[in-house]
Amino acid sequence: MANENSPQSIPATFKTVFFVVVALTVLSFLGIAVLALFGDQGTNEAQIGMFQRSFYTACSFGWQAGLGAILGLIGGKVTS
Repeated sequence: MANENSPQSIPATFKTVFFVVVALTVLSFLGIAVLALFGDQGTNEAQIGMFQRSFYTACSFGWQAGLGAILGLIGGKVTS
């Protein structure tokens, strides 16, 4: 009978996927931070360029989806 408190081994594929998701999430956070710090006229809605809007939308989706994926991966690993 196996000890229930013994640590389980984590497969290399899970580690790879997890670290890629974390890296993409961090990059999305950094993209929003860079846009917030260095964006042109970021406070005036009429002067924000189309590229900056698209970039913000992509980064916003990236960190939200990444955070959800991280929680899903951890939750799935805990239950298995």
